[in-house]
Formats: sequence, structure tokens, C-alpha cells
Amino acid sequence: MRPMLVLLALPLLMAGCARQPVTAFADRTPQFHVEDFYNGHSRGYGFFFSRGGDVVKQFTADENGTWDGQVLHLHEHYLFSDNTTQDRDWTYTKDPDGTWIGRTPDVVGVTRGRESGNAYRMHYTFNLKSSGSDHTLDFDDWQWMVAPKIMMNRAWGTKLGFEFGEIEATFIHD
Repeated sequence: MRPMLVLLALPLLMAGCARQPVTAFADRTPQFHVEDFYNGHSRGYGFFFSRGGDVVKQFTADENGTWDGQVLHLHEHYLFSDNTTQDRDWTYTKDPDGTWIGRTPDVVGVTRGRESGNAYRMHYTFNLKSSGSDHTLDFDDWQWMVAPKIMMNRAWGTKLGFEFGEIEATFIHD
């Protein structure tokens, strides 16, 4: 009987871990506009953390984007502390309701993101095969403008509803 109680309580426990909505940042500045921040070059510096909080990898990233008024094309180049690299090409479009839709081969389906005030939040399922693993993680990915041209990024990866790890980075737009 006890295992059944745990299964019934699991959704309530997981609901307690829900993060605030992106609209909680509606009055904060500077305003985050995806098409402005990612148009041009940005340099990022960050870490991957294990579920226990240990640093797994450090990285730098160069991101180059072009916004044509309809589509944002973004190329990312990552250099990791173990001297491995990854390149990723994204396309983003904005739906009439304001939702940003992102596509790249490593994402299962599409990303969906919303801006509000100084924040941008997106959700996606990432296929880790390009990283040498054979599984997928769900990401709750947040970005905040903290000053003009400076953005902080924090993303939580989960598998089957349990936190797998975290990414934290700071990006500076040229």
C-alpha cells in the first residue's frame, strides 16, 4: 500500500518544484528581446553542474546570429574544458501570440519560449547523442538581461521528472 501512496503523492511533490512564470519579470528591465540580443555576436562563459552540484565541465561559447525581421538564424560554437567542441545551428520564428519557436537537429520537436520584461524562458527536449550519450533530457531554460548587452542563462535538465543537472552561463553581446 505504501508504494501506491508514494505514486499518488509524486505529482504533488513535483508541483512544489515548479518555477515561477516568466510573467513574474514583466516590470523588470532592461527588456529582453530575443531578436535584438541574438542579432550579431555574443560570447558566453559557463559551467555544467551535476545533480549534486559538482562542476562537470566548463565552456566558452561564441554565438553569431542574424535577424531578417522574420527569422532569426543563430550559430553556436562551444569549446569545452576537455577540449571537445560542438556546433549548433538554430532557426527561430515568432508566432502571432508572441511565442518563439526554435528548431535545431539536437532538439526533439521544437523549443517554445516567451519573453516578459527582462526574462526569456523556453522549454525543450534535447537529444544528447551529439554529446556521446544515448538519451534525452527535458530543459527549463531561463535567460535574463541583467544590464544592457549582458545576459545570464540558467537551465535545468530533467529526466523522467527528476533533476539531472544544471547549466549556468553569462553572455556578453558585442
